Amino acid sequence: MKINWKNWMFILALSLLVTGCLTQVKEHAKTKVKTQSKPAKQSAIQKLGDNKMDVVLFLKQAEHQLENVYYAAADNAKGKTVFEDGLVFRELPKRFDSKDKITGYFGRFWSRPLAEAMYDNMTTKLVKEKVYVAIPRVDYPTLISVRNTNVQKSNGELSVTVEDVTDSSFASDRTLRYRLVRDQKTKRFEIKSRMGTYGNEQFQ
Repeated sequence: MKINWKNWMFILALSLLVTGCLTQVKEHAKTKVKTQSKPAKQSAIQKLGDNKMDVVLFLKQAEHQLENVYYAAADNAKGKTVFEDGLVFRELPKRFDSKDKITGYFGRFWSRPLAEAMYDNMTTKLVKEKVYVAIPRVDYPTLISVRNTNVQKSNGELSVTVEDVTDSSFASDRTLRYRLVRDQKTKRFEIKSRMGTYGNEQFQ
């Protein structure tokens, strides 16, 4: 019986190609498993104190947490609106539709007592067990940068002083002092205290 060498070579080349593809798939799967098994690197939040800019970025984000929740309500196109006592209450999106979700969001930067105080100082209303919020008419713009921020580290805690945190037309006392400590469970830094008159009513 004659062997058709052209057909034989085609079959051989095809088998080698399939074997190569299977090998690549196995190697890709191994690489993916190795990548997923690697421990996550520490974030800048956990390494605060090594770099002043890390602290500045952290505090900037912290001071905008309330604004982010209010913006979420204003940007909730499908949200309902309720009018009561001359106030306009806007429905918050799903990620902020309960007290636990909101305080949990604040808790990324603020200690539990401060996160709850922030929520309590919001003007909220429950409608069918969902949180609606009235957006305030007063804001507290802050200026936090490496130029006006001083960081001191002692016993694993951070004491941060921010001078001239806002324009003189907004407040006479423009100094804020923060105390940052590590949370025992998450090992991440959180703001334990915020001292200063500017915007303080949001945290009392």
